[in-house]
Amino acid sequence: MIDTHAHLDMLSEELFKSTISCLESGNCPEDIPARLEAVITVGCDKEEIYKALSIANRYEKVWCALGFHPYEAEKVTQEDLSELKKLLAEDKVVAVGECGLDYYRNFASKERQWKLFESQLQIAKELDLPVVVHTRDADEDTTAILKNSGVEKGVIHCFTGTEKLLKGALELGFYISLSGIVTYKNANDLRELAKKIPLDRLLVETDSPYLAPVPKRGKKNAPYYVFYTLKFLSEWLNVPLEVLDRITTTNAVKLFEINPF
Repeated sequence: MIDTHAHLDMLSEELFKSTISCLESGNCPEDIPARLEAVITVGCDKEEIYKALSIANRYEKVWCALGFHPYEAEKVTQEDLSELKKLLAEDKVVAVGECGLDYYRNFASKERQWKLFESQLQIAKELDLPVVVHTRDADEDTTAILKNSGVEKGVIHCFTGTEKLLKGALELGFYISLSGIVTYKNANDLRELAKKIPLDRLLVETDSPYLAPVPKRGKKNAPYYVFYTLKFLSEWLNVPLEVLDRITTTNAVKLFEINPF
């Protein structure tokens, strides 16, 4: 298993230690029967980018994505983007993000979000890095900006969007990452769309410490709980668990160009 999106710096000390133990020794809590091979930890504000990089540099099986979340669009300066570009050259950095558009809350104007998103896509293109895209209530604009950017590799993280976004992202060559949300009772539309994701474009994530999957919903999430999302999807898609684990792991290795084995 590879958890392609987590915020390790936000985990409690207990969950952080158990995650690292699971990665390094294979001893995952609660008798989880699959091995956690790697975690992509994400830094998406001016402080988190340094925390994520520090954690990735400290642990062999942790890599990181660095970028600025759309919530940060009113705060990020040109100097911040220049500093980000320097950090993205580090060996353990495998992607730009999470970056994108979020119209659900009014933390930043649409215009500032567009500008920040476009700037990070340009950096990703220059450095030949994939992008980790956050999009909420902004599917049409997200798709248009991605198409105009010329960026050809990335992932729609924590996908909860429309069929139109799914189709647009797949046409661009992007991967689609599903989180614990797909296990939730009210996620019927998402489950139906999950059937339309080609297996060779599917990733799984936790977005921990948020969005714990059933049967852990309501608790703090941890990277090894990606197992429950995988297990649910294997049953829903009628694909053996071992096969789906192998496919999603291979997809993550390919997109992020990592070798955790």
